Amino acid sequence: MVAVSIYLAVLAVILVAAYIKLFARKRKNGEPFIVPGHFLWGNGKDFAENAVNFIHKSTERFGKVFTIRLLNQHLTIVNDPHSYERMCKEKSFDFEAIQKQVNNNVFNFQLCDSKKMIKEASKKVKGQLMFANMHSFAKNLTEAFDDSFDSNVSEDDWCTDGLRSFGSKTMFRAIFRTIFGKEAKGDVFEPSNVYRNFDLFHKYFNFLWLGLPIKLFPKAGKALDVLAQMPCSDDILNRDDVSEYIKYSTQFMKANGQTESDIIGHNLVFLHVNYNTFRVAFWLIYYLTKYPEALEALKNEIDETIEANVELCGSDEEIGITMQDLDSMLVLNSILNETIRYTSGVFMVRAVTNDTVFETEDGEKYSLRAGDRVAMYPPAIHKDPEIFENPLEFKYDRFIDAKFCKNGREVKNPLLAFGSLCPGKKLAMTQAKWFILNLAHDFDFTTSNSDTCEPDVHYHGHEILPPSNDVPIEYKRRNNRRRLSFVQ
Repeated sequence: MVAVSIYLAVLAVILVAAYIKLFARKRKNGEPFIVPGHFLWGNGKDFAENAVNFIHKSTERFGKVFTIRLLNQHLTIVNDPHSYERMCKEKSFDFEAIQKQVNNNVFNFQLCDSKKMIKEASKKVKGQLMFANMHSFAKNLTEAFDDSFDSNVSEDDWCTDGLRSFGSKTMFRAIFRTIFGKEAKGDVFEPSNVYRNFDLFHKYFNFLWLGLPIKLFPKAGKALDVLAQMPCSDDILNRDDVSEYIKYSTQFMKANGQTESDIIGHNLVFLHVNYNTFRVAFWLIYYLTKYPEALEALKNEIDETIEANVELCGSDEEIGITMQDLDSMLVLNSILNETIRYTSGVFMVRAVTNDTVFETEDGEKYSLRAGDRVAMYPPAIHKDPEIFENPLEFKYDRFIDAKFCKNGREVKNPLLAFGSLCPGKKLAMTQAKWFILNLAHDFDFTTSNSDTCEPDVHYHGHEILPPSNDVPIEYKRRNNRRRLSFVQ
């Protein structure tokens, strides 16, 4: 009995010591206030239930800078849009450690010389190569729209599908083939199969990112096994239509001796990033069907743009639309910005590499510990009623010639889409514009007033929130519509 008692006492001491090391924290002078939470998972439950409400309430109680705990990770939240640029420029706030955490915990690989590869590969989605990506995407989207019709249904008849299913057959398929090229017949790694499994796997992303083992989530493990059945790197490189990004990154990784498993992991990370553009497309369609005045305004703007360009084309030619045309369409851009504002869930997280005194824009100073995380949560800014009037309402024209203020000062970056370091942000936004422009030009589409959904707040941390449920959509081609082409 004595031995057992000693053993239990030692075990208790070890557990207490482990708890103190991993979870417990006492606030030091100069550090942000710590939001009280559960003794094991900290503030994880409150954050998971509704992150925006949790951060707004914590801001009211503790100020715009405070520390929370998600399991064993301490994060200092900077809920101040005016300090966005300062946070991005702080040298001791490092994104590479976060990227490694995602690569290792979610997709089970690490990159060799990651900074060099990402710096060079990122150039493949910008500048002139962005136009090449857009030409490929536009071609793939046209084919996907054509393939979305049942061959047994007349073009004058309405087609019925789930909105998510329709989006996967059009937007996701176009994105997938723009990245990886067109799949060979019989490939497991093809758009429909990848979409189904990636959609399932993505539901567990936040748990995996935090470090919970994938064995706890058998469905995620099975889905990842299917996704890993990607053609070997040589087969993908031999495709004529594979993206320059995949081509460069694959060649780089092979030259550095990385395995096929590493290459597959990296490619899935890239697909994960692009998956958010598909989700944006879902919400664009949904809100246009729920706000007819938005769709009418968009169609009018599209007609005006086409009318200005039609004289430059032959009578039988496709009508060319340029990047400048897309960027100058105020209604189109406002609808896209409002959709992202309303549905974003992006979590901008950085690792604190050294003990740091962070100074906010208004001069307040906070001591942050090395090894912690620092984060800004854009959805909390996007839903701030002081910045956006009636933030829980969708207003399609909110961003037309608008300025937004906080504490009497203009907010320089009121919309923080896809985070601050996304090299493909411009490409993703342009793809979303091209998708909805072509859909509104070529199709009539509708959802029933009784079929509704909301962004699922339980998935805050995803760049774009998924819908709480799918809704049926009806669509058909509009008659006598000349096709559009993306031109440089």
